[in-house]
Amino acid sequence: MLTCCCHPVRNGEITIGTRDGAAHVLRCLKVWYELPNDVLFAAINLVDRFLTKMKVRPKHMACISVSSFHLAVQQLSLPIIDTEDLIAISQCRCTSRDLVRMADIVANKLGVQMNLAPVTALSFIRLFYYIFEKAANALGLSEIFKSAISLADLEMRLEILACDASCASIRPSELALVMIFTQMDVYVSANKDNGLVHQQIHDLVDYAIQLQKFCRIPDSSFLYSHSIVTKILSLYNGQHKIPYKQRLVWKLSSRTMRVLRPTDKLTSYLPTIAEHHHTHGHMSNSNLRFRTGSVSSEDDGEDWPTSPIVAVCEQFVDE
Repeated sequence: MLTCCCHPVRNGEITIGTRDGAAHVLRCLKVWYELPNDVLFAAINLVDRFLTKMKVRPKHMACISVSSFHLAVQQLSLPIIDTEDLIAISQCRCTSRDLVRMADIVANKLGVQMNLAPVTALSFIRLFYYIFEKAANALGLSEIFKSAISLADLEMRLEILACDASCASIRPSELALVMIFTQMDVYVSANKDNGLVHQQIHDLVDYAIQLQKFCRIPDSSFLYSHSIVTKILSLYNGQHKIPYKQRLVWKLSSRTMRVLRPTDKLTSYLPTIAEHHHTHGHMSNSNLRFRTGSVSSEDDGEDWPTSPIVAVCEQFVDE
């Protein structure tokens, strides 16, 4: 069961934000292990179906999502990833035994069939792409089709949609067709001053409308899905125009902190040792050296190491 991410969690329910965050982690894992896009869509498909069928506590979400990823790799007959490595990379905070046990639970509850790829929006986007490619060739619009639509770009943007819970309730075939319509809209807007291109792309749009009717997708549902997809992609495209402002925060264990011994815990001025003070007298300013002090995440109000670097004056003595 999913609740809106803007409301507090009630009775241990999974929020939309938690679901989307887990989906983005799976996308990172797909990139890290250089796996095909099918793994991501299969894993997200398992997560969404499991959340719909079972009541899940937030603390189990990481284990469920990573277990679904592990299960999707097996379902697609890909080389098995070492569970210990997967746990370390994903930081899901569960043991290898927990991961395997949760994968078995997901498989049993959902009736997962091994060595059989699930039908997802990715399956339809590829199918529709090749259908449009054949239609464009038949209409003599192959060049305009290649300029307007790229399968790699469609799959990449479809990943963004799959990671957003707003698209989870949209039929996979409808989501795929809406994605193709959206790309055509972008191409039409970019070439609105070119009359010939504008007419040619509209011939493809007419074919897409016929395909929509063939798939029995009502206009009201299609327009609603189109508005959701357009909003998500607009936000995604807008991120490239906004400077990245997130502060980098390093989380260190207490043992690591004891080894590093941040210099901000030390005094900025080291007094002269008494024995050498009587022998050499006061040291000149030339014996002063400067070093930079680091700031620990244990300090109040500061995130190490993003705080300003502070100069620390240290006095030393030549023996």
